[in-house]
Amino acid sequence: MYLNNAVSRINGIKWDMIGAIVSNKDADLGCEFLRRLALFYKNECLSPQPPMFSNIAKLLGDTENEVLISKYCNPTVLEFVANYQYIKKIFEFYIQLSIYVDRNPKYTEYLNVYEPLIRIIERGGFFVLRPQELDIQNVMYIPLNGWYDRFVSTVPYDTSNL
Repeated sequence: MYLNNAVSRINGIKWDMIGAIVSNKDADLGCEFLRRLALFYKNECLSPQPPMFSNIAKLLGDTENEVLISKYCNPTVLEFVANYQYIKKIFEFYIQLSIYVDRNPKYTEYLNVYEPLIRIIERGGFFVLRPQELDIQNVMYIPLNGWYDRFVSTVPYDTSNL
């Protein structure tokens, strides 16, 4: 169920529009991703890793190999992500977590961690996620040194209207 929803959502993105729409609201989405990720680490009592390497399914105990996006997504998606490995990784993590949650529904709440970054792409925005930075294209640059301490106690960003 969750896997089908995730794959359908990813395949439904207008990939030819990525980066065409610049919105300051995407900065809130980027910060909300970091806040949700920090809360995941806090709630699970795990030592925080850089966001780029935060494969939640693996951190929760998934013993399967990492998911290959090519097994689930259409050629349009694959063509786009071939040039943007950081976006590809986020979508692979999201798909893998969806598979894991299908088998372990008690972790459903963690699907929302990747939601803000996916929403940026769905809105036509663009981000670059590297080990030391999250750059929301033409909107905001977030250095990731000390990201956990900065975001773990941040109030939620209102993303309901995005």
